Order: sequence, then C-alpha cells, then structure tokens
Amino acid sequence: MRKLVAVLMASTLFAACSGSSTSDSNPIPIDQVPTQLATSVCAAEQACAPFFYSIGFANTDCATSLAKQFQEASYTDIQNAVTAGTVKYDGNQARNCVNAVSAGSCSVLDNNLPDACQKTFTGTVATGADCDIDEECAGLSRCEVTGGACPGKCAPRASAGIACAADGDCALGLVCSPITSLCVAPAASGEACGGTVAGNCAAGLICQGADDAKMTAGSCMTAATALPGKSGDDCDLRGPWCGDGSSCVVQSITGGMLSSKCEPVATAGGTCGFGVPSQCPTGQYCPLTVAQLAAGTFSASCTALPAEGEACGPAAFGDRCAANLVCDDATAPLKPVCITPHDLGEPCKSSALCYSKNCVNSACVPASPCAK
Repeated sequence: MRKLVAVLMASTLFAACSGSSTSDSNPIPIDQVPTQLATSVCAAEQACAPFFYSIGFANTDCATSLAKQFQEASYTDIQNAVTAGTVKYDGNQARNCVNAVSAGSCSVLDNNLPDACQKTFTGTVATGADCDIDEECAGLSRCEVTGGACPGKCAPRASAGIACAADGDCALGLVCSPITSLCVAPAASGEACGGTVAGNCAAGLICQGADDAKMTAGSCMTAATALPGKSGDDCDLRGPWCGDGSSCVVQSITGGMLSSKCEPVATAGGTCGFGVPSQCPTGQYCPLTVAQLAAGTFSASCTALPAEGEACGPAAFGDRCAANLVCDDATAPLKPVCITPHDLGEPCKSSALCYSKNCVNSACVPASPCAK
C-alpha cells in the first residue's frame, strides 16, 4: 500500500488554490474533515488497487487509521492556520472533494486530486513570503523550508526532474521518486518499476518481477495481467499472483529457487504456508520465518497476531502485530514488541512508531518542520 499514508500527509491532499464554492447543499464542518476525507481516500484506493488494499489493510480499519494519521501529521496545523486567517476553508468544496475522491478510483490518486480538493483550503500567503505549512501558500505553491530554518518561503511546486522530499513538493500529476528523490511521472503500463533502480507504478498498476536484492526492475502491469492464477495453478511470490482470492504459497525451495502454488485461504487455526497475500484469515498470521523456509519447513498453523507488549511476528511479509498496533523494532532491535503508535510529543525511536509518521529529535512531531 505504497500511497495510502502519503495521500493524507501534509499538502498532498489539500493543496491551497484560489476558487469559490460551487455547492451549498451539504458542507462538511471543518472538524469532520479528517474522518470523511480518510473514508473517501480508502474507498478510492480499495476500488483502484484491491489486491494491495487487501494486504495493507487485512487487519486494520483503513479509514480509522488514516484519519488518525492525517489528524496528527497536518490537520491540527491546518485548522490553526484557518483560525489565524492565513488559510480559508470552504466546507462546500470539501464535500465536493470527498464525493469526487470516493467515486474517482485511480484517477484521483498519484498527486492528481480533483479540482474541488485544490479549492477546499485556500492559502493567502504570496509566493516568496513567509509560511509555516503548505496550505498557507496561495495558488499551487508549497512552503519550502531550507536547512530546517523556519519560517519557510512560499515557492512553486517542483517540475519533473527537480529534487523533492514528498509527493506534495511536486506539480500535480507528478510524484516524488523513492529512488532518486526527484519529481517524476508514475510509471505507466509496460514501463520499468521497483528493484531499487526504477520508479513506482501509476495507481491501479502492479509491479511484477522486481527483485530489490538483485536490483532488478520489474514491469508495470494491470491486475488482469498480474493476477492470472487460480487455485491449484503455479504462481510466483514476485508475480504473477493469484486472482481468485487465493494465496500464492511456497511449496519448496530448490537451488535457491522457490516453487509456489495458488492455495485457498486457511481456516482460523488451520494449516498455512508462507504466502502472498497471507493464507491466514483476518486477525491471524502464519508464523513461518525465512530460516524455517530455508531449512525445509513450509507449513505451520494460523496463529492470532501478537497483542500489545508481545513479541512481533516474523518480518518476512505481512502484518506483524494485531490491529492498530505497530512493531517497535527500533527501541530493542533484537527483541521487537508490538506497541500502540505514539501521539504528538511522545518519545520515539523511529518515524514508523508515530501516528504522524515523523519522529524528530526523539519525539513525534507534525509533518511540517515549521508547524507550531
């Protein structure tokens, strides 16, 4: 689920843009924005990429999780800016945005949200003037912070080939490459992807055949092409996978090569194998480690995901903790345990442990370095 969290961070979702309301039928109160927006984004992602959605949110409620992340990463600072008058909020445009995102599927993802979303929060700070968050900047500008020195300055979004740190730094329709940290167009069908040397596929496409360990790129494909397998068919953990709801499960390893087949989802507590997606039902996982696979053990029993304070599940693939928990493998790397993510101001060892997904100087902080 490479985009779900990023979509709700900072300015990626609501870029400041001039415009007026086009509807007054059912405005969204500003305090309801995180919940309604998260619900609409989750609907779009589920419709666009059901295979990855089923993996990323197999044991976690998407809307609840993303609403909390949006709240702590950026929303509180946006609301403060509205109160201060540096940002104007239009509840009618927010309603139009939520409706358009819910119905837009792939077309509203990859930093390419509908016009109504660009008009929900209107910045009043001119290009070149001081700012603390992106939404304060007028037009399609962003708040550029250089060297961590606050306040930042409102500046145009970066075009293709320009350095970036997040999708929101780039012009609409471009994303920030996780490989090069440059603004790029998402890879289209048939183009190279993954393998630590190529970009991500456009929303709705699946990267098949990439191998990060060997730095070998894969190719972007539609779900129909990448998910042809049916129960009993051969499959590959790197793709092609199974398209009938079954799991691509490892059967054997010969000369370092995996042999896998599509198998039905197991019952609770039933026999399971190492598969993509997990062969176990919601709330459970297959406790096989890579070492066990290498030693020739290919089956185990579906087990309840670890609760808070318990040792995390294996790191090979899939959920490592029960719903709404994360694996803290930064505080004690040799004995990682499941914890509830930290709120703003709480201590942290890694950004992954914060609801805001931003740990700075050992404390969870908002997404913007200049947030107050």
